[in-house]
Amino acid sequence: MDIIAIVSLAVGLMSFAASIVFFVVGTRTERRNQEILNCINTAIKSWQTEIMTSSIELLNSRVEIVGKKVALEDAKAKHAFLEQVSERIKYIIEHPAPGDLGPSQSHNLKLLFECFENATKSSLPPEVLASMLIPPVSKS
Repeated sequence: MDIIAIVSLAVGLMSFAASIVFFVVGTRTERRNQEILNCINTAIKSWQTEIMTSSIELLNSRVEIVGKKVALEDAKAKHAFLEQVSERIKYIIEHPAPGDLGPSQSHNLKLLFECFENATKSSLPPEVLASMLIPPVSKS
């Protein structure tokens, strides 16, 4: 063999070895870069979640929203109370008391109807209800 063939063989083997080394180093670098990107992605997602959560809490803490929630819960409580009152009145009507208890039943019905009327009134003054309303947005 002449010297050119030996040098060509050595250069070929060295380039093959260098390509294997570059492959191994590139694979390790790619894994490390992927881990870093995953950490960055997780940090961004948690940051966005915190911003969205705080925005929702901020919107829910507005006076208009809180007032509407209070009014809704008030309406729900009144509705449940009215259902109970109507059930009690129906029971008294369907099962009248014998004898001397008749006048007390009418008195009890009168009290129940007063409770019914009071329950249908708003528990909030009109000026508070008016302040809870959101003014209409103009489309200009």
